[in-house]
Amino acid sequence: MSRHQHSAGTAVAAAPKRAHIKHHFLFLGKFFQNRKSISSVWPSSPHLAKATIHRVNFQTAKVLVELGAGTGPITEAVVKRLQPHTRFVAIERDHDFAKILQDRFSSHPNVHIVRADVRDLSQVLADLKIKKVDNFLSCLPTPNRLPPEICNRLLESIEEYLAPQGIYSNITEVPLLYKKYYRTLFKHVDFQFVPLNMPPGGVYHCREFKKQSHK
Repeated sequence: MSRHQHSAGTAVAAAPKRAHIKHHFLFLGKFFQNRKSISSVWPSSPHLAKATIHRVNFQTAKVLVELGAGTGPITEAVVKRLQPHTRFVAIERDHDFAKILQDRFSSHPNVHIVRADVRDLSQVLADLKIKKVDNFLSCLPTPNRLPPEICNRLLESIEEYLAPQGIYSNITEVPLLYKKYYRTLFKHVDFQFVPLNMPPGGVYHCREFKKQSHK
């Protein structure tokens, strides 16, 4: 390999890394602008992304929905394992984040990048003619940290669309603090600790809403 070829290859490899660093600092700035709707100071690590999709059965899932996709670390983890029979919807409200997601993932035939507020989740899914969702993957803050009106509408939509054996997985930066809260909503709640994240965090994997738990 010539010196020119080696330099060109190095430049190509460095470009995605520079883009990721740029996305990370954009994420940090957004966090300080709006801490109520962004759950973390930094995008999810590959370890947290792996934990978030841990309960997804990619062989059988027909529909996956990500809430608050940000710059796309969990989106990327899903897309890498996405099967031809599965539709994947990534929802993001922020204009800049949505543009990054569109640039990175919209060419995939099974991926829908939707710029929308999660309070309109039911309408988004209805517009896409989706009837049930096998897995919701949430990068949003714990629901009770959202404004009550948004929290209630979000949970109502998730309950409406979550398949009978479906799983709602929500990332967190405060390990175990909200387990009691999730148990007021769901019959089955498991917590998966992820120390290799900034800061250390984890994922709540939840199944089966309790009747009238959030009404």
